Amino acid sequence: MPWRSRRSPRPRASERGAGPTHQVANPKFPKTLPEFRLFAVIKTWMDEDIIEATVRNATIQGAEKVFIVDNGSTDRTLTRAESAGATVAEVYETDAFNGRIAQAFVNAVVARESLRCRAPYVWWLHLDSDEFVEGPDGMTVRDYLASLDEQFKVVGSIFVNHLPTAKPEYISGFHPIDFQPCGYYFQDTWSICGMPHWKHPIQRFDRHDRFLQCRPGAHFVFGGGRLAEPTRDVVIHHFQYRDETLTRAKTAVAYGDRADPSRHDHGNDFKIRFETLDAVYERRWTDMEPTIPSLEPWSSIEGLPRWYDVADVRHARDQWKNPT
Repeated sequence: MPWRSRRSPRPRASERGAGPTHQVANPKFPKTLPEFRLFAVIKTWMDEDIIEATVRNATIQGAEKVFIVDNGSTDRTLTRAESAGATVAEVYETDAFNGRIAQAFVNAVVARESLRCRAPYVWWLHLDSDEFVEGPDGMTVRDYLASLDEQFKVVGSIFVNHLPTAKPEYISGFHPIDFQPCGYYFQDTWSICGMPHWKHPIQRFDRHDRFLQCRPGAHFVFGGGRLAEPTRDVVIHHFQYRDETLTRAKTAVAYGDRADPSRHDHGNDFKIRFETLDAVYERRWTDMEPTIPSLEPWSSIEGLPRWYDVADVRHARDQWKNPT
């Protein structure tokens, strides 16, 4: 079954725009912004295995600067992020991962760095450490934003959860899709915008207009009244299950053995994730919550921009199989 056919039908026009955004097609002859900057801000916690790739993917999609907001990582997350070109903007410590506090720092970074660069318009990519953004129809995110009419201040995304189907589940430094090409569309019954958008990860800072505040998880934005978002969406590829040993250890610390899941902002969601690990790594999709009937390979995987040659992936796989 092709990926695109798995999406829920778009809502009727009368159903659209029930939330803080409403959908508008980009005009045939848009009045584009004369100039803008594109930055990214990424939330991290103990992500040394993937953060380098997350930063490089944001960069290859057009982000000029990538800022890190870190929840007190004690591994090599920050050094690896900096080696990939990111700037560590904020570091804070809590007893357990706290998304609400993280979001307060994220919004502060957006305001501070946008004002500091003095550009009239700054588009921001709001990402978690395991999220990889893709522009529509083979475009980079920056090229897509450059094509939009100036009325748009937020862009929604469809959300693809990828799952490991073979070993290695992931090798650091690469785009995870080269190891986990299969996934499924995540579509919650609740939608803030009436579209199949789980998140709205691209938001614009206007120096001479109201400041838009991103809500935790970049699910939606507030502070700007009813905002127009384009009908063409971007894609977020989500890779939360990577190397089995590392993922199990991190999940146990964050959501299991040492932390009460009720203390987390997402409550029972993290508990479910912790309890689903066996089903994930044993590929028992029907035992997952929600149930996953089947997985399909992403259709445009060959066209995704990489910061490395495909031969490098083959070499890394060979080294993993035959370590010296």
